[in-house]
Amino acid sequence: MPLGGFLAIFFLLLAAASGGALWYYSTHALAAVLSGAAYLFAVGKSLALAAFILAAVAIIFFIIARLLAAPLKRITRAMQAFADKGIRAPIRVPRLAPREVRELIGEFAKMSASVEAAQAHDKEVARVKSDFISTAAHQLRTPLTAVRWALEALSATPLSEDQRSLVENATAKSKDLVAIVGTLLDISLIESGKYKYQFAPLDLAALLENALADFIPLAGEHGVHLALAPGAAAPPVRADAERIKWVLNNLIENAIRYTPSGGSVTLSLAVAAGVAFLRVRDTGIGILPQDRGNIFERFFRGGNALSKESEGNGLGLYIARQIARDHGGDISFAANENGPGTTFTLALPVA
Repeated sequence: MPLGGFLAIFFLLLAAASGGALWYYSTHALAAVLSGAAYLFAVGKSLALAAFILAAVAIIFFIIARLLAAPLKRITRAMQAFADKGIRAPIRVPRLAPREVRELIGEFAKMSASVEAAQAHDKEVARVKSDFISTAAHQLRTPLTAVRWALEALSATPLSEDQRSLVENATAKSKDLVAIVGTLLDISLIESGKYKYQFAPLDLAALLENALADFIPLAGEHGVHLALAPGAAAPPVRADAERIKWVLNNLIENAIRYTPSGGSVTLSLAVAAGVAFLRVRDTGIGILPQDRGNIFERFFRGGNALSKESEGNGLGLYIARQIARDHGGDISFAANENGPGTTFTLALPVA
């Protein structure tokens, strides 16, 4: 109940009690000692006095409501604005407001300023980290590319079997390093808002069919059955085809790699309420409950994922979700209700 309503009820109860006391006094006490005109005069005086007292009490309650309820409402609105939009609005306090109300407003102002400073510090730290990653990646890309080219040139020369094995292994590792550097640059571009997209109508059904064909060889190597579930036709979405393909490929590759031999990965497409849902359902190792809150964090890999697959840098899902959100969508996941495994869902608004 609002403070003003509470005070109004309290005033009405006080008025009822005063009226009852006045009625009893007028009808019993005065009637016993006065009569006629004197009785009527005394009753009139009593009613006038009661009306004056009630009016004074009403004014006092109104002032109290203004001094208490109004500042509390301003504090509530300021807290809502700060929580929803991060706006730290000034709060006007009446001069006669109680000391406790003034202290409450002062403490809220200190708290909001502290939170704002912490957020600014976190943003600055994130910016410095992003700049460092971008600079380091740019500095590493050129020498790593030169090393890879040198190794590829060396592999074309006559070598012994042991030498060729070492060169081929080094070439593969150098390619992995170049790919990691490219991923770090992608993160830097995403976080700085400079990631470039080429938006155009995209047929999601065709995208799923192409992804199925692309990943059948990898699924066969891991002994995993890859299939596309039948679904209703979906209208096109406005998206960057290459970026969304990368996101879908990341989800499918993860599903295959973390599904034991003999398991299955199923792709599906559905549309509801103007949103297209691309789902990748696997019967794999699943995600541990303690890891679910961090699965989209940078460089995070679950404990069971590390034991199953040593390769990976923990950046794929982070980048995939950022791309999805840049398209007005999102990525979510849930444990399968029937059987083991996880279902990842890529949601995109239809065009």
